[in-house]
Amino acid sequence: MIARRSLPLLLAATPALAQGQTGGQADYRWRVMRNGTAIGTHNITFTERGGERIAVSENLVTPRVMGVVVYRYEHRLTEVTRGGRFVSVRSSLNRNGTITEVEAQATGSGVTLRGPEGALNLPAQAAPLSWWEPQRFGGSVPLFGTTTGKPLDLRWTREAVGGGVRWRTAGEIEAVLEFDASGRWTAYQVKGDDGSTVIYAAA
Repeated sequence: MIARRSLPLLLAATPALAQGQTGGQADYRWRVMRNGTAIGTHNITFTERGGERIAVSENLVTPRVMGVVVYRYEHRLTEVTRGGRFVSVRSSLNRNGTITEVEAQATGSGVTLRGPEGALNLPAQAAPLSWWEPQRFGGSVPLFGTTTGKPLDLRWTREAVGGGVRWRTAGEIEAVLEFDASGRWTAYQVKGDDGSTVIYAAA
């Protein structure tokens, strides 16, 4: 979903305690925080349909100065997986009125990715960088951004933390994520191009 572009762009690419649970996976509800102030929300909901899991992600970031919105970032995507494998994704990003749309579809021979710069053919194991899918981390899965429509160049490190795991990514995105022993996403922070750190807090 880039190298240190605007803060909200890095968020997309988008933890919380469960507020509801559908199809075996609990939803996520996050408040997006910067310098101790809430600047937006990121919600992810899951449903099941005919053996497919549908994840709907809505990331809305509107930082304000003296009550006035100074930046608007609205990223919505719908991703379909089947048996843990990527099937398709549709993404729409509104950044201050500029719309970017990205689509990808798994085919028999690979993944077709369509973005602002046209279509790309990616390997069959390619998938979007969805932060709630840690099995894609580590470098073995070719990842692409849902806000750019381009393959990502990332470096990953992994460490055990209290029965869970902490992932760090560097390169185009600098972020830290944590997952508990069950694989539940529990923490996230990312560094933006202005040098500040954005943190997700349970909503």
